Amino acid sequence: MNKRNGAYKRRISYTAVMCAIYAPSLVIAQEDEEDGPGRAIEEVIVTAERREASVQDTSISITALTAENLEDFGIRNQEDLQNFIPATTIQPYDATVRGVGRNFRALGGDPGISTYMNGIYSEDLLTATAATFWDVERVEVLRGPQGTLYGRNAVGGAINILYNEPTQEFDYSLKSIVGNFGTDEWYGMMNIPVNDQFSTRVNFSVRNRDGVVEELGSGDDLDGLGTENAAIQFKWTPSDNLEFNLRQNWMVIDRPFGGANGGGLVVLNEDGQPSRNTTSLVPGMRFIDTSNTAQANYDSNTWYDQSQPIHTYKDPVTGAMRQAQRVRPGIDFGDFAGSQNAAASIDGFNSTSAASAQRYNDCVF
Repeated sequence: MNKRNGAYKRRISYTAVMCAIYAPSLVIAQEDEEDGPGRAIEEVIVTAERREASVQDTSISITALTAENLEDFGIRNQEDLQNFIPATTIQPYDATVRGVGRNFRALGGDPGISTYMNGIYSEDLLTATAATFWDVERVEVLRGPQGTLYGRNAVGGAINILYNEPTQEFDYSLKSIVGNFGTDEWYGMMNIPVNDQFSTRVNFSVRNRDGVVEELGSGDDLDGLGTENAAIQFKWTPSDNLEFNLRQNWMVIDRPFGGANGGGLVVLNEDGQPSRNTTSLVPGMRFIDTSNTAQANYDSNTWYDQSQPIHTYKDPVTGAMRQAQRVRPGIDFGDFAGSQNAAASIDGFNSTSAASAQRYNDCVF
């Protein structure tokens, strides 16, 4: 009798222990049901496959960042973006996805990652992103060959940048950022509905920062930043099935980049000979030999242009003082770009047309 009572007590103890283990799980499950959709994963709609679909339903390796993501993560330009995109490396002017990108940056060196702004192709990541990601609706980064949908320059992937369109609600925003190295940034946006069919949206951004590589002489420090951007966009919807979007963008970039042969901010390989005259194609600084003044040696990395000023820097490897000149005498990119999109829908059939015109002033001497 005592043995049976002991076994009965043990069974009760085991039952109590199991109830104690599973009770919290049951409570959590009940709370999940009560919370409803508030705990569900947010659905992000993308157009990576040339049609609207959620990220979960897209059959492409893709990372999509919404405007809220860009703001929360402090992503202001393309260089910030690489910290949140897997298998992606981004320089100021190029992107590499899974090790695939541009083979060389010169004439004939097409990008391996195609860049699109509102569906309009941009031949250069720099011109597409130097305006920062201010007033951007979404950024999509597609990994892997995308030539079927995005053409020959998408062998490594594609980047889609979609700006906010004008809406039928009046809205405005202003933001300022200050920091070390003389960082001074201003951002602004205003959305103005004119009537039920027509609305407009304007935005601007101004970014300035001192150089982070000290010039020991009287010249400018390297890797500074100065960009000015302004854009205006019009949206006209004459009917429920027809929509026109026109966007005009102005941009000026003043930023001394790194060296022509990939040696960083200052080219270290003074003995290397370029395969072509890169001094007229790539901005940056290069070490020079002041005795190398013969015009016949113009293609040499160390050629000294007597008409241009000399800058003095410390070699980051040896610590020796070295003389350098700009690969091009200053860099002042100007961008005047316009794009238009037209979309029509007839009995469930959708059609979209995109066109763009761009003019560049690559270098002001």
